[in-house]
Amino acid sequence: MSDGQRVRVIVVGAGLISQAMHLPDLALLDELFETVALVDPSRTVRERLAARFAIRATFGSHEEALDAVPADAMLVASPSGTHARITCDALARGLHVLVEKPLAITLQDADAIVAARDAAGRVVQVGYNNRFDRACEQLADELPSNADRLRYVSVVVHDPEFGPYFRDGDLVRGNDVDAELLAAAAADESRQVELAVGDRSPEAVASLSGGFLGSLVHQVNLVHGLLERMGEPLPASVIDGDWWLAGPSQGQGLTGSVRLSNGARWDSAWIQLLAMGDYDERIRLYFDDEVKTLDIPSPWLRQSPTRYTSSRSGEDGRVSRTFESYEESYERELVHFYDCVTRGEPCRTPPEQARLDIAVLIDMFRHGAAHSGEESKPRV
Repeated sequence: MSDGQRVRVIVVGAGLISQAMHLPDLALLDELFETVALVDPSRTVRERLAARFAIRATFGSHEEALDAVPADAMLVASPSGTHARITCDALARGLHVLVEKPLAITLQDADAIVAARDAAGRVVQVGYNNRFDRACEQLADELPSNADRLRYVSVVVHDPEFGPYFRDGDLVRGNDVDAELLAAAAADESRQVELAVGDRSPEAVASLSGGFLGSLVHQVNLVHGLLERMGEPLPASVIDGDWWLAGPSQGQGLTGSVRLSNGARWDSAWIQLLAMGDYDERIRLYFDDEVKTLDIPSPWLRQSPTRYTSSRSGEDGRVSRTFESYEESYERELVHFYDCVTRGEPCRTPPEQARLDIAVLIDMFRHGAAHSGEESKPRV
C-alpha cells in the first residue's frame, strides 16, 4: 500500500476495548481507515455497533469475513486465547494485523505469530497503547544512555475495572452467543494456560490469563521499553512473584519482582479493587539524583492526560518539572499502525517484544505457584 490510501480494516471482537476505544478512534481517523467489517459471535452486539459506526458488513466469525470482504488489515480484539489463530489466519491471507495484548497465552503461539509474520512479509503490531502516550514518550526521551544510576523501579496499579466509567447503555451487550461456543472457548483458554504453566485450574486461568497477561502486561511492556532505551540486557532475571484471588466480587492481586544487571530491583503490583471505583497507576524510576514518575489515569477516561514528573536534586533544593498531553494514546497507536502499513515505518511494538513480556509474566506466575508448594494457589 502507499501513503494516502485508506486502509480497509476488519475488526474482530466487539467487546469493551473495541466499543470504548478502537471503533470510535477508527471512525475519528476515517481519512486513514475504513472499517469494512465487524466480527463478533453475538448478532445483537455486532449489528447494533455496525449501525452506530456505519459499518456495512458483519459476521459471526473471522473466517467468514476473510472469505467475503476485501481488506488490507485486521484489528484483533477478541478474547486472548483466540489471538494466535486469528492473527495467523489473517497473515496467511496477506493482511497486516494490529492485535490487542496479550499477543498470546503460550510462548509457542507467540513464536508461531512471529514465523507467520516473517513468511507473509506483513506488519504485526501489538496493542500496547501506553507506548504511544506522549508523557511516556517524554520520559523515554529523557532517560540516560545507560542504567548505571538506576536504583529501583516501582509499579503499583489498583484497578476497579470498567464499572465506574460507563453508564447503562454505553456498552452494547448480547446474550445470544451459543453456549457450546462459549464452553469451547473457555476450554481452549484453559488448555493454553496448562501448556504455559502446567495448571488448568480456574484459579490459574484467572491469574495468568486474566491477571498477569491480561492486565500487568501493560506495565511490564512499558518498563521493558524504558529499560531497552537505556541498554539494559533483557530479559532481566525474575526473582519473585505471587498471586491470589479474593473471589469474583472482590477481585485479585498480582506481584512480580525482577533483578536488573546492576543489582537494582524492579517490583510490580496489580491489585483489582472492584469495590473502590478508583483507578490509580504509578510507575517510578529512582535514579541516584532523580525520580521520574508516570501517573497514568484509567484508560476509559478519554482526554485524561498521563502526568510525567521529573524531580531532581538542585543547588538550592529539589527541582520538579511536569509534562502532560491530551492526545489520545489509542489514536496515536492507530496512526502508527497506518504508517507501518503504508510508509514502511518500523513497528514500535512488534511481537518479539510481546514474547519477552509473556515469558517474564509466566515466570512471575510460576514463582507464585511455587510459594504455595503446588501448582495452584488457594483463594484468600
